Amino acid sequence: MVELNDVPGEEEFPRATYLETMVRLLDTVSYNDENFTDEERVECLKYAYGKAAEHFAQPHVQETLKVPPKRMAAALKTIVGMCVYSWCRVSKEVMADLSIHYTYTLLLDDSREEPAGTMATWYEDLLNARPQAHGWWRLVNDFIPNVLRHYGGYCQMNMVRSTIDFFQGCWIEQHNFKGFRGSSDYPGFLRRINGLGHCVGSSIWPIELVDEEEHFLEITTAIAQMENWMVWTNDLFSFYKEYFAERDQTSLVNNYVECEGITLDQALDKLCKDTIRSSEEIIQVFHDKDPKMYEILTRFIQGYITWHLCDDRYRLVEVYEAAGDDPVAQKFKKYAESARRVGAIDPARYCVPSVTELCEREMAKQSAGRSWDFGLGKIANKISSVAQ
Repeated sequence: MVELNDVPGEEEFPRATYLETMVRLLDTVSYNDENFTDEERVECLKYAYGKAAEHFAQPHVQETLKVPPKRMAAALKTIVGMCVYSWCRVSKEVMADLSIHYTYTLLLDDSREEPAGTMATWYEDLLNARPQAHGWWRLVNDFIPNVLRHYGGYCQMNMVRSTIDFFQGCWIEQHNFKGFRGSSDYPGFLRRINGLGHCVGSSIWPIELVDEEEHFLEITTAIAQMENWMVWTNDLFSFYKEYFAERDQTSLVNNYVECEGITLDQALDKLCKDTIRSSEEIIQVFHDKDPKMYEILTRFIQGYITWHLCDDRYRLVEVYEAAGDDPVAQKFKKYAESARRVGAIDPARYCVPSVTELCEREMAKQSAGRSWDFGLGKIANKISSVAQ
């Protein structure tokens, strides 16, 4: 495994530039999340979390993933929030299945496991319907039909292909490679394959909402636009937490710096301009298309931003608390407060029972089963001895 890079210090963080870039994006999309009432949001969170927690508490899933309960709980809470807040017009069943699929991707993204030793027969095993050598692929292949059933064939193919791309992107990240100087195509290449943009862009359109053939051209365009918008927005809002995370030093912004020889402020500005341009294009392209599709996209944008501003993973409350009193900082604070009014939901309202509790119950069942089997074995031995 390649050594991870040093993490920069707090004093080096470009706080003023970062606040300005976030505010510029929030202004561009006219951020104001009205996707749910409080009761609706909690109801959807509770349903999706419950279904996903049951899935990940299964003994064979736990044994294969070997993820500590605390990390599993954090990952599940994060992804359920993303799927509910962003996919606000789909059924609760779709939210739940997407929550499970994207939790698998988050767990892989946070993993440090080197996959090379288990991937030599990946395609051969897939072609011959043999179990994959890599445990993550065994679980994902087993579950993904539950997700795909909600979509038409075109979106299904995009989602599967994008998931494969994502795995390869995580594989590259295991090498902590920011790219060679002068390779200006590398940062975008890596971000496209590890961003799940096509999977997300396709999964916005389940057949319960949209006829795939009727809206084929709009769906294709939306996938093309969301490929960049979704990952660039994520890069912008996750920049703070990734800046201080040892595992996340191969971020898009850092890769721009390494490959193009520009400063961190210049790289942030580049990301901001690209994200704003993408946001403007989505609005301009779809505002005169089918009203339902425009509404789905704009509500996705609002919810996706709310999720980032509220989820503990992104630590943006720290940025909020450290923001000063200048006009840009004050504007960011107002946006953050607006997001938290609708999106900062106490986990006790929906993480019940928690995935940790469900895992403990399953372990207790297994332990009781082993004790029962052992007791029966002792009785059988005694009977056998008496019979002799």
